[in-house]
Amino acid sequence: MFTKNGLFAFFAALLLILACSSSSAAQGALAPPPPPLDGATRQRVVENIVGQLHARYVLPGAVKGMEEHLRAKLRGGDYDAITDARRFAAALTQDLREASKDSHLFVTYDPEMESALASFHPGPTSELQELPPSAERLDAWRQGNYGFARVEILSGNVGYLDLREFVDLNHSREAAAASMNFLSNTDAVIIDLRRNHGGFINLKNFIISYFYGLDPVELVSRYHRDDNVTVKEWSLREVPGGRLTGADLYILTSHESASAAEGFPFILQLRKRARVVGERTAGANYGNKETAVGGGFILYVSVFRQFDPRTGRDWQGVGVQPDIEVTAARALEVAHGEAVKGLAAKATNERRKRQLSWLLPLLELKAYGEKKVPAALMASYAGKYDDGRISITLEQGRLSFLGAGGVGRRLLALADDYFLIEDESVAPENQARVRFVKDPGGAVTQLRLLVSDGREFPRAKAKQ
Repeated sequence: MFTKNGLFAFFAALLLILACSSSSAAQGALAPPPPPLDGATRQRVVENIVGQLHARYVLPGAVKGMEEHLRAKLRGGDYDAITDARRFAAALTQDLREASKDSHLFVTYDPEMESALASFHPGPTSELQELPPSAERLDAWRQGNYGFARVEILSGNVGYLDLREFVDLNHSREAAAASMNFLSNTDAVIIDLRRNHGGFINLKNFIISYFYGLDPVELVSRYHRDDNVTVKEWSLREVPGGRLTGADLYILTSHESASAAEGFPFILQLRKRARVVGERTAGANYGNKETAVGGGFILYVSVFRQFDPRTGRDWQGVGVQPDIEVTAARALEVAHGEAVKGLAAKATNERRKRQLSWLLPLLELKAYGEKKVPAALMASYAGKYDDGRISITLEQGRLSFLGAGGVGRRLLALADDYFLIEDESVAPENQARVRFVKDPGGAVTQLRLLVSDGREFPRAKAKQ
């Protein structure tokens, strides 16, 4: 969804204003400070904001509460001591959000944008046109690679895309197509939106289209208050390069994921095309447009909402609930493990299944840590094996492995009876493992050394 700089409800209002007004702040560093505000200007700005809310706000029934809140603040003298324009914009934003719980609703002080809006002639509101981006914004997009921060192939042939912003497709198309085509031969894809605060609908729909076939799929509906129309969004019939229709899809989210970064998982989760891993998202559904309200002030007013046409559901105020809820910090490791588990379950080639099954315990170790093995069971593994050439010792609750090489190594528990022989001199996927074997009475009789190519080497335990 188009959200300007991508806002989310849990930031403090002042910080949000600073983030959304970065261009204005830059201008302020070069230009004289704005003249002090007087009471008449504050009154006029509040009246104009109220008028725009009544005319354009996506939920007309919510406007009365916002109006009463602003007017009470004005009457009560809460704004009387504010003579700085940017502080006034921050206060108005805080009060509007307090009354509306809408993080897309905010005010900035930007006289240059006010002048630009006066000469701008937008097309139909449902086409989401806005002011052309400034040279500074275009350069910032370019330096950020249009939001495509990282793309790579993880172990198990799992693609990974770290997408930080949904930049207008008119500028991000080449970066988007290059990233998606880099992933085109992967068996599963993880799209990371944990640090994504939103952006433009057109890029969101462009990327979604890679995960569907040629026949357009209805994604979501969008209601516009300005012209009282509902627009349906569809996947695209044509995208550059190969599609990923057969790839399993996982989407990473955090509390920071907002707006378009919520619409993306909302659509794909609802249609059972993706699994969402991480934290519940911010709950910022609406889309806004800028409008001048006098005195150099700009109101970003929420003019549309998106919803599922079949159920009417949206994510405003509630966010997107993950299928697998974990902290944002662990989401990538958990999703990678889930992706490999899913690929292993459906693999038909025995060699491929063995490779994935070997990789999976490593990923689960990274995601969840070592398996908790009962102390008595750990103690039963200690002893000599292979005529004394292998020694398993238990010290301070940890098992160690000493083999013919004479170097003691920690055993990391992958399961109750299955351990990784830690060896930092080789990659984890090439480190050997050991599985302990018990007889029907529960006594440990041997260990099996396992290597990545599937071979096993049984070694009998010496009798006590």
